Amino acid sequence: MFLAGAVALNVTVVPDDRRFYWTPLVIGLAYLAAAAAGGRRGGHWATACVLVGWGAAVVLAGAARPDLDIAGLYMAGSGLGAVVGLLLRRAGVDVDPLGLAVAITAGGLILTFAAQAPGVLEEARTYVGLLALVAVANLALAARDWGAEQRAGSP
Repeated sequence: MFLAGAVALNVTVVPDDRRFYWTPLVIGLAYLAAAAAGGRRGGHWATACVLVGWGAAVVLAGAARPDLDIAGLYMAGSGLGAVVGLLLRRAGVDVDPLGLAVAITAGGLILTFAAQAPGVLEEARTYVGLLALVAVANLALAARDWGAEQRAGSP
């Protein structure tokens, strides 16, 4: 799912810098697909919720250009994502509250330092690479877990 998200980001956002505002939502949807693939007990739910909420707010700000404080809009989007995550947790989905807080903090830090590193943090290619790295790391972890299961099942 993460590799598909990296490809989607590379195809839809990278060719046109004016589409950069789609980046958090595309990444959030990749996380949501990975979370859904893992089921109720799978990982990635917290990150998916926050990134989809924040990403939706960023798309609204980028596309509609509302007469609103953009920082407040982003904060509200992240917060709504966290609310959805906590509601999912109440419904039996394994959403980690600490994961919600870490995802919000990471997004805030990226926004905080983006102006100091515009060639890196305001570049879609950076997030294509990071998402691809997450894909490789998740594949490595899955292979490790599969190998451990195979060894445990052997006589």
